Amino acid sequence: MTTDEVTAEGGSQPAHRPWMTAVKWAFYAAVVAAFGYFLATVDWHALDDIEVGWGWMAAATVIALGFRYLGVIVWRVVLTRLGADHLPRFRVMGDIYAKAWLARYIPGTIPWIAGKIYLAAEQGISKARLAVSTLVEAAAQVVAVAAVSLAMLAVDPRIGEIAPVLRWIAVAGALAGFVAMIPPVFNRLLALGARALRRDISVAVDWPVVRDSLALYGGGALVSGLGYALLMRSVVPEVGYADLLFLVGAFGLSGVVGMLTPLVPSGLGTRDATQMALLLVILPAPTAALVVLLSRVWSAACDLLFWALAVTLARTAPTR
Repeated sequence: MTTDEVTAEGGSQPAHRPWMTAVKWAFYAAVVAAFGYFLATVDWHALDDIEVGWGWMAAATVIALGFRYLGVIVWRVVLTRLGADHLPRFRVMGDIYAKAWLARYIPGTIPWIAGKIYLAAEQGISKARLAVSTLVEAAAQVVAVAAVSLAMLAVDPRIGEIAPVLRWIAVAGALAGFVAMIPPVFNRLLALGARALRRDISVAVDWPVVRDSLALYGGGALVSGLGYALLMRSVVPEVGYADLLFLVGAFGLSGVVGMLTPLVPSGLGTRDATQMALLLVILPAPTAALVVLLSRVWSAACDLLFWALAVTLARTAPTR
């Protein structure tokens, strides 16, 4: 058992109350409003003359959807490791995850985390287990993707050519990420997250939970970075295999920076600025700016596609 502090699993579907329905629709309304605000901030005219290699973009989109569904797998694995049984079917959990994923466009990280807990609790899963599993999944995503991305940047010689200290910073950051994967350290990070979400939750996970979640997201970081690299290839054909490790690291690290910026929707601004700074290493400024804008719009489109696919699949599945 991974934690002694998680309460026993609820055995029945919780009763629906009018206020619960009201909260759910308020949540959906906030997601729509936040996503609408994001769309309003996009400079669409900058994309008017872009020439896209649609085959590369299609491949990138398939990979992006796969990474999002990887999050559902990690979440389910962690819940199972925590002793949760009678979980909803995978398609139902994917529907819940996709809806909560769109909540990242609401400023702050709490809507993303709380959305999964609240929506999944309707399926009869213990809220205590949901809180722990959601924190584990989010922390694993940040730690694993950051460690892998910084390691990719550290081995690329171009980082050192800009300034030798940058390579050492990348190495130190990667090592810190791998240290954070050690259960006692990882548990400490989880405790800090739990304190921000719900102070009466004690979180302690063991090696199997840490190993499985971090290994899955470590591999997922490579896959996700490859998706962004293919997206970039769709508009910058001269990008080659020699740039792959750098691009995986650059896009992965910028995503982590966005996730760790709690007061902006989906890392708007901070993720873009990190991407821009890193892409300037291999691209001229106008091309780098175009790639940053395109990756932002494409990522949002993938989020919507993920939601639409998850909702469609969930409608064909029984709740249990």
